[in-house]
Amino acid sequence: MNISFQPDYAFSEVNCQSAINFILNCKRNGYKRVMAVRVDFLMKDQFQQGMSVFEIQEYKTRLWNNRRGKPSIFEHCLGWVWALEYTEEAGYHYHCLFVFDADKVQADVYYGDQIGEYWMAITEGKGCYNNCNRNKQQYRYLGVGRIRLDSEEELHNLCNIVIPYLAKDDNQVRSAINRDVMAMDTIPIKVRTFGSSNNLKF
Repeated sequence: MNISFQPDYAFSEVNCQSAINFILNCKRNGYKRVMAVRVDFLMKDQFQQGMSVFEIQEYKTRLWNNRRGKPSIFEHCLGWVWALEYTEEAGYHYHCLFVFDADKVQADVYYGDQIGEYWMAITEGKGCYNNCNRNKQQYRYLGVGRIRLDSEEELHNLCNIVIPYLAKDDNQVRSAINRDVMAMDTIPIKVRTFGSSNNLKF
């Protein structure tokens, strides 16, 4: 599937296509339905200013690497897509898409809250979250919740609307990362701002 929807913001087609390939591989692996859960990982106001990219990146890595210790949340998680952003108002934050086997789990809002609560635990109370599935009815093009992979419309909304938003270009985050690297007075480190991981068998 190639990108056919053109939003009013710039995005990385390479990043976008890699995430779309993950979704299509779910279909190739025999999954007929997935449950897409969008959660934003943020830091509470009082911790934003002192939060470096390296610290929030460590929290994100710890959450995913420790998922096997949380089978009540991640047992049926097929993978996830994440994007790091930065704004003056919210500081560093992650936009995340978790993809579950919808034949095993159905309560998308519940799982969004469970993931968000786990983020708060991982960050030792410094973090907070936004469960985008809670008010999913407000979206004109619904690409979260239960997605039938044989539905052209539902697959289009997930792959051509939700994912490009995650893959959108963000110059602010690059500037913020450069400031953090310079402040450390160390060799420049490449910090990824987009990625995906999955548990699929190819």
